[in-house]
Amino acid sequence: MKSFILMTACLFAWAARCADFSITYFDRTNHISWNNIFSNAITTVEVATNPAGPWRAQNSFYDKGSVDNASLPPDPTDHFYRLLQVDISGTPQGYTNLLDSYGTLTTVAGDGAGGIDNVNYWQAGFEGGFATNASLSRPHIAMADHAGNIFIADKNSHSILEVTLDGRIHTVAGTHVPGFNGDGPAPATSLRLFNPNGLFVHGDGSFLILDTGNGKVRRVDTTGTVTTLFTVSGGITTGRGLWATKDDSLVYFCSGTSVMQWTPTNGVTVVHTNFVDLGNLDVDSTGHLFVTDRGDNRVYRISNSGNRSVVAGNGNKTGGGDGFAALQTGLWGVRGIWFLPNAGYLLATHEGSQVWHIDTAGIIHLFVDGQTSAHGGDGQYFHSPGFKISQPRQITMTDDGDLLITENDNGYVRKISFQRLAP
Repeated sequence: MKSFILMTACLFAWAARCADFSITYFDRTNHISWNNIFSNAITTVEVATNPAGPWRAQNSFYDKGSVDNASLPPDPTDHFYRLLQVDISGTPQGYTNLLDSYGTLTTVAGDGAGGIDNVNYWQAGFEGGFATNASLSRPHIAMADHAGNIFIADKNSHSILEVTLDGRIHTVAGTHVPGFNGDGPAPATSLRLFNPNGLFVHGDGSFLILDTGNGKVRRVDTTGTVTTLFTVSGGITTGRGLWATKDDSLVYFCSGTSVMQWTPTNGVTVVHTNFVDLGNLDVDSTGHLFVTDRGDNRVYRISNSGNRSVVAGNGNKTGGGDGFAALQTGLWGVRGIWFLPNAGYLLATHEGSQVWHIDTAGIIHLFVDGQTSAHGGDGQYFHSPGFKISQPRQITMTDDGDLLITENDNGYVRKISFQRLAP
């Protein structure tokens, strides 16, 4: 029989609120529940072989409500467990708590050899090999399924690549030759793509492709069969962003200066236009659409009624900065955007080579620093001093909370682990 002790603790929390935080259930299959959580919180499960420690972080979770639960990895040995909760609301301490909830930076794909645009660096020998030995060709986005497999839209190799859990890379859509040879249904690796700039991955491993050069959105199901979900009359102009509902009944995408949507009933329609040069898009928990305009150095919120408003960026390359209001800060070439479950959202600036965090109070914080042609920090704490990244196109989050940063120009996919380095 496994031995365990149930303990709880709050870090940087109100004393009265901390006293209410408690574990409500823990069984032999390592299913655990807890309650009385902050409205904006991260809970970390820590384990030790002795109640006196040392304790190590095992799993962290963005809490989803006043109560939460999780299934921990199987553990055949005797261990002691405790929960730590941190408040990550829109305060300076909340941001510090968010930083402390993340750990090391690593490279999960790319060797940095493919840096010139419109050049296909893919080689047959990369297939099935380690992803960090493969040359990527201007990747635009990396996104994971529920299992943790990472899919990459590798624009200039005209393909979608998958990094499996063993760290190896595989082609899952496209032939690495640009063009068009059919709408399907057909095996996804038998039909050509042309500059796939966007990707949206569902939890089951199916995914949508923004096949920009062919003016189509393709769907690849869990059997590896590709079909054309819809074709855009007149084509897609420098399309990048792509988002879909779970059943693919609503799709948003970017085309030049316009945000578009598709539904089976109405086909392709314009949501909003007159942007300068769109980057990516995401949808928040309330269903509102957010888009990045790299040409305008701003981020916009589009309401359900179709009105747009600026939520981040002053329209310039510089100004404001860490600790300022997001609206006062220069976001040079902002492209990437991703909402965190209960802690605001992240932005990636391409020319600025940085990742920023916008908290729930609208204050901006420098999350990951970088500069053009920088690549460093592997194995280090992600927020330690120094330039870590270069020219990111997008940032996404896995189901486990890890963050994936796509460095387009240098051809890397980086990961920040969602694991505290110390109690």
